[in-house]
Amino acid sequence: MDHPFDRYSEYTDVAALKEFSSKPLRKCMRVNTLKMDISDFENYAKEQKWDLQAVPWCQEGFIVDREDRTIPLGKDLLHVLGYTYMQEASSMLPVAMLDPRPGEKILDMAAAPGSKSTQIVARLKGRGFVVCNDMQEMRLKTLREALRRLGCINAIVTKKKGQWFGKYMVGRFDKVLIDAPCTGQGTVRKDKTALQYCSLDSIGKNAKLQRELIESAVHATKIGGRIVYSTCTLTPEENEEVVLSILKKYPEQLEVVDPRAIPLEGRQWNMNKAIEDSIIIQKDLADYESDRPMLRIWPQTYDSEGFFCAVLKKTGPTSEPLLTEIIRPREEIIPRSRENAISHYLRDHFGMEPLGEDEMLIEHDGRYLIVSKELMRFKLPTQNVGCGLPFGKKITSDPVLLDHDYLTLRGSIATKHVIDLTDEQWKTLMSGQDISCSKDLEGHVIFHKNGRCVGRGRAKRGICKNQIPRWMISIIN
Repeated sequence: MDHPFDRYSEYTDVAALKEFSSKPLRKCMRVNTLKMDISDFENYAKEQKWDLQAVPWCQEGFIVDREDRTIPLGKDLLHVLGYTYMQEASSMLPVAMLDPRPGEKILDMAAAPGSKSTQIVARLKGRGFVVCNDMQEMRLKTLREALRRLGCINAIVTKKKGQWFGKYMVGRFDKVLIDAPCTGQGTVRKDKTALQYCSLDSIGKNAKLQRELIESAVHATKIGGRIVYSTCTLTPEENEEVVLSILKKYPEQLEVVDPRAIPLEGRQWNMNKAIEDSIIIQKDLADYESDRPMLRIWPQTYDSEGFFCAVLKKTGPTSEPLLTEIIRPREEIIPRSRENAISHYLRDHFGMEPLGEDEMLIEHDGRYLIVSKELMRFKLPTQNVGCGLPFGKKITSDPVLLDHDYLTLRGSIATKHVIDLTDEQWKTLMSGQDISCSKDLEGHVIFHKNGRCVGRGRAKRGICKNQIPRWMISIIN
C-alpha cells in the first residue's frame, strides 16, 4: 500500500518528509506577554538551565530543550499559572501573519483550543478585542479554560458555524483568522493516527467546508482588512487550491499579501524557502495564473509540524449584510456605585488598582467578570457563551472574593495582605495543607512566590487557610 506522502514526490524530498514526520516534535513555549515580559522568561529559563532557541516567525515563541526532564513542561509553575503556553512553533505562524494591532476588532472563526486566540489577545495589549468562535461544546470548554488561564479580558466567545459570520456580520472585523478544520497531515509527529483520516473522500469534504469558511471570512472582513487562512495539513486541495479558488471568485476584491512585507517584531526569518515550496505546488493546479506568495511549511524544512498559511487583503465589497436583530448580552452591567465600592475595597485591602481605564465589571449568574468597555459596546446578533475574565464572586463578609484567574493576572501588584512564600510554605500549600502566618494578618490574603501571584488564602488567628484551586495542586503534583 502506498504511503500517503508518496503523492508529494514531485514537490519535495519525500524521504526527508517521512523521516522528520516520524521524529518526536521539539517542545515549544509561547510567552504570554499579558503576564510576563519576554526578557523575564529568558531569565527564568536560564535559572532552570533550559536551552532556548527562538521561533523564527514569533518573537514570543521559543523551542525549549532541557537536560533534566524529570518535571514535564506542562507542570512548570509558569505554564500552570498562564505565564507561558505550550504551543507548537508552526501554530504560532498564522497570528504572526495576521499581525494584530492594538485597537483592532478581530474574529478567530475556528478558535478552539485557544492557542491562537490567546496569542492575538496578548498582541492587542489591552486595546481592541477578539471574537473567539467555535461549534463543539467540548472544544468550547477548552477554549474558555485557555482564555481564563492566560488572563484574557478583551475576548468574547460565540458558538456559531463559521459560515454564519459571512451572512450576519458582513464587514464588521478589521482582521479575520480562519485556521480551518482539515485532515491534519502535518500533525503526524504528535498524533500517529493523523494519516488515517486523509482519504481522497475526506480531503474533498474538508476542502468543500474550507471554501465556505474562507468565503465567510472574506465577507466578515472590512474593506482594507486582512484575512489569514491556515491549516495544519499538507494536501494541495486544502491549501493552495482553496486560496486560489477564492481569488478566482473575487479577482477584483481580493489580493494576496506578500508575507515578506509583514513585520515580525524582533525576529528575522528568511521565508523564501516556504514561499518557493508553495509556488511549486501552485504551478501544478488548475487555477494557477501567476506566482502567489503563500507559505508552505514541510516538517523537514524547519523541524516542525507541517503547516500552510496565506494572507489576503480585501480591497472591495463582496456581500451585503443581512438585517438581523441585535441580541442583548446575558451579562448585566453592575451599578457604578457597586463597582466603585469594590474598587475602593481592593485599593484599601490589597493596595492594588483593580481596573484599567478601559475596563469595567459586569455580572452573570452571581459572578463578576472584568471586560473591556469597547467589547461591551460591540453589538452582536447572537448570544455569547463567554465574555471577559472571571473577576470574583459576591460574598457576605466583603464586597468581593477575587477569582484565581484574575489574581494570576493582576495579583502580583498587590502590596497589602500579601504573604511572600518560603519554599517550605509553598511545599506545604502544594500538599493541600494550610500554613501558619502572622497573627496581625486577618481576612483574605494573596500568596506571592518569587514576586508572582500564585493564589490566595484567608488568614485568621495565625493560620492561613489554603484557597489555591485543587486542580492547580493536582497538576503540579
